[in-house]
Amino acid sequence: MKVSKIHVYLSLVLLTFGFMVSYSIQVTKKTQYSTIMESELEKKLQLQEKVIQEKWQVQKLEEQLQEKWQVQKLEEQLQEIKLQVSEIESKMGDGQEQTKGILRELEEVRMRAGLIPVKGPGLIVTLNDSSRAPDSGNVNDYIVHEENIRKVVNELYSAGAEAISINGQRLTSISAIRCVGPTVLVNEVKTVPPFEISAIGQSDTLYTALNMPGGVVQEITNFSNIELKIDQKERVDIPAYAGDSKEHLDMREVRS
Repeated sequence: MKVSKIHVYLSLVLLTFGFMVSYSIQVTKKTQYSTIMESELEKKLQLQEKVIQEKWQVQKLEEQLQEKWQVQKLEEQLQEIKLQVSEIESKMGDGQEQTKGILRELEEVRMRAGLIPVKGPGLIVTLNDSSRAPDSGNVNDYIVHEENIRKVVNELYSAGAEAISINGQRLTSISAIRCVGPTVLVNEVKTVPPFEISAIGQSDTLYTALNMPGGVVQEITNFSNIELKIDQKERVDIPAYAGDSKEHLDMREVRS
């Protein structure tokens, strides 16, 4: 069979058309694939960005939680420190109260021992030789003796006197009052009349004790001619013991 030119031309046209269709399909597929790839890549990028954002938010939350945990921990430590400080202050308060008590006791002991000067309300008893010359009788009834002084002192101590001095000589637990000729020795110091016996305490109580019926004032005025005067004072000053405190303590130990 003889092939005509038309058949050849038709075959070429068909072949060309088929090639173009095939190429068009390939191009279309590649375009679609490229579009799909671009879309997938964009989605992937968006997803990655979202993941990064999520991770950043998680990290931020973790940091916030860490900060809150640290703040809570610090608050707990602060509360613990406050509790410790409170306990220490309480112990210090107890210690201060104990210290104050000890200091008060020490001050009381020092005052009783006569080691410090004291002042306060009280009275002064003055004993003096009689200003009248004896016409007759015993001359000793007109002068002050150690027993007169001692009786007044003992009565004042019994009535609650906290401190006593005689002519500026502070009396202590070892003080001696004794006559040597015309003078009286107080703490081994010579004193002469008038004898001022200063006492600190409740002045009304001391005054009442001295003036009670049958008491020391009545006895002195009834059985002697010496002069006696009592002055109640809002303030009485009594000096510290003038002797050596070491000697005072040593003698106290010997006598105890």
